[in-house]
Amino acid sequence: MIDDWRPSPGSGAQPKPGSFSNEASGSAHVDMQAGVVHGDVYLYTMSPDAGPAERFESGVHHLDGGMADQARELMREAVVSPGRSKRMLFHWVLALVSGRSRDELSNEEFRWLRELHAESPEPDPDHWAQGLRVVILLLDAVWEANISVTVPLKELDNLPDPQQAMILRHLEQFIEGPLEDEMWDRALTQARNNQMADGRRERVWKFFTPVPIGPRARKPHPPDLPKGTRLRGKASAVFLAAWTAYVAVRLTSAGRILEPLGCIFVFAVGLVTLRRGLGWRLEYLQVSPDAVQHSGGFASEVRHDLDFYVAKYHPNGVTADDWMRQTEGTRHSISKEIIGLYRESRVDAGRVKWLLRHEAGEIRKLWKRQASLSYTREQRAVPGLSASGQGGMAILGGGILWILAAAFAADVLLAVETAFVVAVGSTVHVRARLDMEREPRRYEAEREQYEQVLAARAAGFERQRAKLADKPGDQEMARWLDCDRKLLLDRALRHYRLAASEVIAHAFLEKQAESSQRARIRLGPWRYQKYEISVFLLTADGVRNFLSVLDFETGTFTDQGRLNYRFDAIASFHLDRSAGNVQKFQLALMNGQKIQMKTTEAAPDELTEDETAASVANRTQDAGGLQHTIHILEGVAADGKNWIRRIESACYSRNSHIMQNSSGR
Repeated sequence: MIDDWRPSPGSGAQPKPGSFSNEASGSAHVDMQAGVVHGDVYLYTMSPDAGPAERFESGVHHLDGGMADQARELMREAVVSPGRSKRMLFHWVLALVSGRSRDELSNEEFRWLRELHAESPEPDPDHWAQGLRVVILLLDAVWEANISVTVPLKELDNLPDPQQAMILRHLEQFIEGPLEDEMWDRALTQARNNQMADGRRERVWKFFTPVPIGPRARKPHPPDLPKGTRLRGKASAVFLAAWTAYVAVRLTSAGRILEPLGCIFVFAVGLVTLRRGLGWRLEYLQVSPDAVQHSGGFASEVRHDLDFYVAKYHPNGVTADDWMRQTEGTRHSISKEIIGLYRESRVDAGRVKWLLRHEAGEIRKLWKRQASLSYTREQRAVPGLSASGQGGMAILGGGILWILAAAFAADVLLAVETAFVVAVGSTVHVRARLDMEREPRRYEAEREQYEQVLAARAAGFERQRAKLADKPGDQEMARWLDCDRKLLLDRALRHYRLAASEVIAHAFLEKQAESSQRARIRLGPWRYQKYEISVFLLTADGVRNFLSVLDFETGTFTDQGRLNYRFDAIASFHLDRSAGNVQKFQLALMNGQKIQMKTTEAAPDELTEDETAASVANRTQDAGGLQHTIHILEGVAADGKNWIRRIESACYSRNSHIMQNSSGR
């Protein structure tokens, strides 16, 4: 977001050049991974004919998800109704002030706060009424400097969760004056206690994991006999039997009765022995790498991810390189199968990663069982002869020679004809017979393999689903991120040795760190595996800009640098809003330095049927507090330090109005 940092007058240590920019120039390319959309989560959806009550509850969900702008729009209709409850008013007033400073309130919103202030509830056992009372007491302390902060703070400390936690979370930006440091200390303590709560480190990665797609396996191919195979087998058998009878008649006519009878007996013994000695074994067909070089992103990702997991989970005592060489054929076969099974369904490759990890484990199991690593999904049945089968072949050969010798003694031409018929007929019959037995055996082997593979994959799928069962919700992600922001703000305050009350205003700019994942639920904002966050602190002396990268899974920060500049060093602020509400803005300094940012946009295949690119952008910007940041930067760029005086004057006027109204009660 910040491009080409250079030293500014009075600045301290500087960040690395280009450390916060996602702008590509020339032939530069910014690599951004496709996002995960949990379309099966309906937290933020409503029925088409939703009434005020349902819309209000959706607004509560949006407020908890950090989208205060959306929450205000959804709650507005319900809070004007006569039957509004203290719970409704509590959430409504938090939505009005969440993530905003006083000068951002519209006249209508200011009127709402004034009316709520006039209806301040008395002490009440209802927790929502207690929470509403505490909020109004805190706002009184903001609007009137002479009011003691002891009472509102005491009542705040006595509030139960979730009311206390919600107040500390949503009022942090709005509170000013003598109350600010006290509130900040409490909010910071809460952030430290809750930042890694509820198993964050073990669960966050699951939010960025696509919903696994169900298990599939390649079904066995039905027996596929070449056309006419059965006919050739039967015809050749009939022809050989008929020719044998013909030869027997000719030999009998020549007075050679014993030879035909003996040969028939030998043939019978040889055929029975051969049949019993004929065996079948399964052979795995090795797939050429060229056979799985499908074009397209899905195929490439499947091959890449399977190779990655196979190399990662190699057996002990075998190097990754050796393991990859040994498993080449198996990997190619499995890649080909999975690409074929899922490619036509427009499936994101991330949804089959669980299956690729599972298959990598299955390959290692083969090695542990000392099974052949030539295993593939492609098989064929290969015939073989045992010792008895070879004996049967020898008996048949002897019988053929015997009858040929007898035929030669009777008639040379008969012997030649018999040799030709036996050679051709037996060849045709043997080939047809082998094909007729090979295909059913191949089919049965594939069917057995299919059932075993599908059962193993189904078990792996259930394990993956169980592992993802405690995936955090979007609101949990929002609460963790709010804790991170507060801790980063504290990091910046401590670096600059500032108290919270010494900061006139602060704002955040957030974007997805390069080469990190992003995910969201249906109608929700993008959440990032890694954030690049810039904190702007407006003080009496100018702007302090603190930059850090947040690893959201671990909650750790890596500071990237800082930048300090006076108000009069700001040359301009430029904002462009393109199609899909993607916003680009640039803050230019007098020394030529530019601070740039482009908000995240959603690709068409990352949208559900009830979303648009603009709606996703709006929600992401809302959750990131972008409008508050733009409000501050636009004001400072336009008026410099005078902007601070102007908003202080406007806020003072509004405060006076409220307190006059209060004194008249």
